[in-house]
Amino acid sequence: MDGTTNEHPRAKSDGYPTILFYPAGKKSFEPITFEGERTVVDLYKFIKKHASIPFKLKRQESRTESTRAEGVKSSGTNSKDEL
Repeated sequence: MDGTTNEHPRAKSDGYPTILFYPAGKKSFEPITFEGERTVVDLYKFIKKHASIPFKLKRQESRTESTRAEGVKSSGTNSKDEL
């Protein structure tokens, strides 16, 4: 989005990217600016802290577990598909 042509009086940004958070149920509330590092962990902590509705993220299974699961699903033959 072009910030210069789509400016909003309540959504002030000083740079790119700017992440503004509007908590649910607070219509007149000013947005909260995310100023943490641009990592999944920091963004998760920020949202968890400011969210009106509590939530929990599900952990993804690790790659070793998914690799094992794929091995169990296979038929055990070492045949390869050809196109």
